[in-house]
Amino acid sequence: MEISYYFLTPEEFFPFFQENRSNVFKGDFDFNTKAVLTEDEKTKQKTLWEPLKNIHRYQLVAKENDKIIGWSFGIQKTFEDFYMVNSAVFPEYRRQGIYTKLIELAMGYITDLGFQRIYSRHKMSNNAVIIPKLKAGFVITGFEVNDVFGNLVELSYYSNPRRRELLEVRTGMRRPSEEDMG
Repeated sequence: MEISYYFLTPEEFFPFFQENRSNVFKGDFDFNTKAVLTEDEKTKQKTLWEPLKNIHRYQLVAKENDKIIGWSFGIQKTFEDFYMVNSAVFPEYRRQGIYTKLIELAMGYITDLGFQRIYSRHKMSNNAVIIPKLKAGFVITGFEVNDVFGNLVELSYYSNPRRRELLEVRTGMRRPSEEDMG
């Protein structure tokens, strides 16, 4: 099996994502907030989205021949923070290193742009995603309860090695050195 990886435009990626998301996340119960918004709120959201159309984003897919078998996409949140929004691999292709390669390619792209922190949020029980991210150098930086997904764990990766070291001190994983203190 030969897998190739491609960055797509939003126009190429999101129709596929909308069509296939529910096939990959069948057992999940996510609340559709758009279903409860008034028409006025929906209009205001469109207006608020307009200035954000030119921020950095990526849509990455894994393909076997011409068939998309996995994806990852994300979006810039601040001048230094990039949010990895969603990644998935179809069930029959899992445990073959595809997700790990998607993470690696996305992290390289985001880091090359100059972002200092890459973060993602996951359902606390999603070990299939959390474990590879921890192996890739992400660390737990927060917890959240939200109306759409429920209980989430936030994972962050700092592209600057010194900032990663300082996070280890802040999280209690190691004691501060003299360099840390000065």
